[in-house]
Amino acid sequence: MRITQQAITYQNLERLQNRLEQLAQAQSSLGSGKRIHKPSDDPSAMNRSMSLRGLQAASDQAARNASDGLMWTSLADSKLQTLLDRLHRARELAIRSGSVTNDAEREAFAKELESIREEAIAIANSRIGDRALFAGTADGDAVASDGSAYLGNDGVVERRVGPKDVVQVNVIGAEVFGFDAGRDLFTVLADLSDRILAGDNDGVQGSIDEIDESMDRILTALAQLGAATNRIEAAQRRNADEKLSLQDRLSQVESIDVAEAIMQLQLQQVAYEATLGALARSIQPSLIDFLR
Repeated sequence: MRITQQAITYQNLERLQNRLEQLAQAQSSLGSGKRIHKPSDDPSAMNRSMSLRGLQAASDQAARNASDGLMWTSLADSKLQTLLDRLHRARELAIRSGSVTNDAEREAFAKELESIREEAIAIANSRIGDRALFAGTADGDAVASDGSAYLGNDGVVERRVGPKDVVQVNVIGAEVFGFDAGRDLFTVLADLSDRILAGDNDGVQGSIDEIDESMDRILTALAQLGAATNRIEAAQRRNADEKLSLQDRLSQVESIDVAEAIMQLQLQQVAYEATLGALARSIQPSLIDFLR
């Protein structure tokens, strides 16, 4: 096989190009901190990286779901706590009405109870964004504007806060406000107002018992919301720990060892300079070189 000066030059040029590519890759790895820039760099590591990033995306979505779920439970809890306070006031008025003989004072009690009833209807129709808080999965308000009927359904609102952890974040208005029990809260408050105006002490005592039942239902709903909140917060803590673990595993797959990368860069620089020197020596002197 005949080896010419031109063949030697072409071979050295090809080696120089390869060395230059390796030097550029070493510089890119050190600059970016990543050892994988395309699947061909390490197909197995790229596959693991994609799998870990998929788990990260699922964890991020679960975290967003948990935050949204906490908004549901926190707002519902706040509204029901307010309603519970108003019912305590209604009960207090009912008890005080038993010792009232003045019609004007009875009328004042009745007006305040009507105000409490209107506030209770407004609470029942509370919204979170464009969704009714106590209407299940139905559109529109949970109860009629006069409190005479439940307009929602018994649909469950759930949030997936973990791979196998789905939490119900709503309470059903029909249960909370007593429509399922036959005597809803709004009817109880309207009847109490009428009985106070009429001076019907026996009827008022019956209304007090019904208010106590309504408060028990609200307390049950608050307990349900509290349990849901605890589950969501526990899931958030697990998600945070998992996110740190995934980030650490991803770093082990994708990130470079800085000391090793610096050494590799230095080796590539030395190899590149050596190849340049070999190429310079392989070029034959020309006639012009002898004429200098």
